[in-house]
Amino acid sequence: MDYGKEPELTGRIVIPGDPQYDSARKEFNTFFDKYPLVIVFAQETQDVVNAVRWALNRKVPIRMRSGRHNYEGLSVVNAGIVIDVSEMTQLEIDYESGIATLGTGWRNVALTETLGSKGFVVPTGICATPAIAGLTLGGGHSILSRTWGLTQDHLLELEMVSANGRVIRANANNHSDLFWASRGGGGGNFGICTSFRFRTHHIETVGFAEISWDLQDLKSVLRVWQDYTLPDADNRLTTTLFMSKGVEPNLLMQGVFLGSSRELRRLLEPLLRAGSPLTVTIEDMPWVEVAPLVYARNPSTPLPFKSVGPYVYDLLPEKALNTIERFINESPLNNTTSVLFHGLNGAVAKIPNRATAYFYRKALSNMTLFATWSRPEGAAPGIRWVEDFRREMIPFTKGVYVNTPDLSIKNWPAAYYGSNFDRLTRVKAKYDPKNVFSFPQSIPPARFI
Repeated sequence: MDYGKEPELTGRIVIPGDPQYDSARKEFNTFFDKYPLVIVFAQETQDVVNAVRWALNRKVPIRMRSGRHNYEGLSVVNAGIVIDVSEMTQLEIDYESGIATLGTGWRNVALTETLGSKGFVVPTGICATPAIAGLTLGGGHSILSRTWGLTQDHLLELEMVSANGRVIRANANNHSDLFWASRGGGGGNFGICTSFRFRTHHIETVGFAEISWDLQDLKSVLRVWQDYTLPDADNRLTTTLFMSKGVEPNLLMQGVFLGSSRELRRLLEPLLRAGSPLTVTIEDMPWVEVAPLVYARNPSTPLPFKSVGPYVYDLLPEKALNTIERFINESPLNNTTSVLFHGLNGAVAKIPNRATAYFYRKALSNMTLFATWSRPEGAAPGIRWVEDFRREMIPFTKGVYVNTPDLSIKNWPAAYYGSNFDRLTRVKAKYDPKNVFSFPQSIPPARFI
């Protein structure tokens, strides 16, 4: 293919007909099957600059990608260019300050292992294979959120290639409006991030808990579990609660506690008395051994799915518990369905809603609805299960996590960004006035509205 002499694509270039093209174009959500014109695996920032300028010159649509985990497959496009930063995994650690500077291609599991082996952690997501870029730009819920806040709350500076192919460094003092927007505004809206600077925490041994029950205990367990997400609950403990009809165990709580297992057991006594626990693990463990146990409970290999994550702001009433129980027990044929409650609040809520673009600071938890199917005929029922479930939970939830996009949501600006949306459109107008980085549900420049 003739790219022209100027500008020239650099990095690892994959085009149709190359042996690696099919694997290079695949998303984690295999429900989507798109065919880009070219995929650029950037090795350094200049590769991204060249790719953006090439795309502008050719007037082809751009998608940016790091972990391929966009729920609606929005990080790939037909007949366009995919600029992939997954091979940008540089890492520098200042051991005295604890500041880590890293490429945006790092995946959760690899970053956790690498930093953890040195006694550091940046709180990242609970799934193994998403990359740090999309996770951070949308917020970043972790198994340490109540203690230390979101992934984005640790971001000190970012390097971004803008819509005109220029390199920008944004932090609290330089391009502070872009820095604000990039913490919760979602990936792909303002530019292509090539590196992040994070403050880290020291971490070694933690208290780890894993408790399982039969699905018949769902309501009694969920009633008690919610108490661990309240503002007055111990912020040293972050928990998740997983429920599914098609995955064993059907009902599972995991928790990480910045304290001893003895204290943790005392904290969990109310949950241990809920229902009839089948298995109970409460131990002191090295963080580097705990993280893989958390990742193991979430999908790590590509599969077709539909998912969305609304926020819970109040204790769920009986009517909501009945709705959840009904949907879990009515999984459609050829589908595996689940709900994951992710405890939030705590340190997340200490930052005001307007301080960063991430709006849902006061939420008690995030509720991720998930359906996957083993046969093509399972797609429509699985998608419908998620959509019907989300709609029935609207009276008991507020908004949706931008890292779980759902193209069926009509008023998505309010759903993802609340009252921060207008400011985001003004930032977009400043840094991408021609709407170069445009895709379904992307933030438009203010004048486009």
